Formats: sequence, C-alpha cells, structure tokens
Amino acid sequence: MADDPLSTAVETFSAPIENLITALGQGIAQAQRAMDLNSIATQEQLDTDPVLSQYHLQATWYQFPSATLELKLSLSISEDQSSSPNSAPSVAHAAPRLTVAQLQLRNPVRLIAQPVSASYQTHFNYDAQAASTISVNIVPVPPPVAPDQVTVPPRMQPADVQTTALASPAKFVTVMDSQGKPTPAATDAAGNALRFEINFNSTARLWYVLQYAPSNSAVNAIVVAVDDATASVRVISTT
Repeated sequence: MADDPLSTAVETFSAPIENLITALGQGIAQAQRAMDLNSIATQEQLDTDPVLSQYHLQATWYQFPSATLELKLSLSISEDQSSSPNSAPSVAHAAPRLTVAQLQLRNPVRLIAQPVSASYQTHFNYDAQAASTISVNIVPVPPPVAPDQVTVPPRMQPADVQTTALASPAKFVTVMDSQGKPTPAATDAAGNALRFEINFNSTARLWYVLQYAPSNSAVNAIVVAVDDATASVRVISTT
C-alpha cells in the first residue's frame, strides 16, 4: 500500500529540536549578513563617489537588537539508536544491573519536534492546546576584541598611498615633477580641471584614491582602493 502523503510530509518536517533551534539561529544570522553586506556596499559607494566622498559620510548599519521566537510544537521522545549497544547481552553473560544515569548514558533520548499546523491537527485530531510552547530569545553580543584590533592610526601615509595608486594599472592623468616622478595632473588633455583626493576608511582599513573632473560629469572618475596593511591595489573604475 502506498504511503500516506500527509504522513510522509509529517515525517519530513519532523526534526530533532536542537536542529530546529540551530536552523532558526542560522536564518537570523543569514539575514544579518545580508544587511551587513548591503552596508559595506553602500559605504564603498560613498567612499568612491567624487561628490559624496568629500563629506566623509558613513553608511547606516542595521542590526537585530534581539529576536524572540515562540513556537507551537508537538514533541515526541526518540531513543538515539546510534549510541545503543549493537547486540543484546547473551544469556550466559547477563548484563549487570545499571543505574538510571548509566542507562541514560547508554541509551540517550532526543526530543523530536513537529510544527503544529492546521493539516497536522486535522489529520491526527490533535488538540492544539496540548502543544508545547518553546520561546527562543536570540541576542547579539559583541565579539571579543584582541589588543591589535583596537582603532590605530593608518600605517601608510598619504604620500605613500599616492605613489602606490599612481603606479597601479589605473589610468590616472599625471605629469612628471622636477624629480621625474609622476604626480597628479591639474587638467586632462581636453582642458578639464581635475581633482585628486585621498580618503582613508578606518573601519575597512582602506585608502580610496580618486581623480575626477568636478565641472564635467561626462569624464569618468578614476578610483582605486589601497589596502593599508598590504599596500595592495584594487582598481574600482578607470577610463
């Protein structure tokens, strides 16, 4: 006889209660991560925009102050067979009498949770008032901070950042100074006045270097990010 589809669904959606609580925590963590990634992307847009970067704006960060979950569940107890003896003791060697604590260690039990839905109540004639209520309160805590993670001044100086940025593949408009080193040009070949800015984001530990034409938005801005710790360069936009 074919299996009852509803019974199969009930078994499918049943899970050990520790797995259910873990899944709830992971769902909240994924939602928090999505909001954090959005804030990071917003901050980079602010730091790399020729106009907005002048105001040193900070992206808004959103956080779940706490998440309280109340679940109506039907709980059942199941013996964890993976920890049970593989075979029963022989008659010739009867097992010694065990205390309750020893039996629990040999045959631990698990709580199996089944969400109480309308179909579950109807199929099993289940009284919802008999359901168990579990409240889970998830509260964020600050991560441990190592001494070297405390806010410190940047390692690189703006002059070093400029040299590193101009040596990157980004096509900055430059001229040679009196010592034969490239330096940002004041105008481009079309006569557009150029602006060269260096900004440091202390949270991301990144330097953002921009060159753009304030009076001509048709000229694409050149933007690179320089890692303060490694001096590596990431080209964000170039002509």
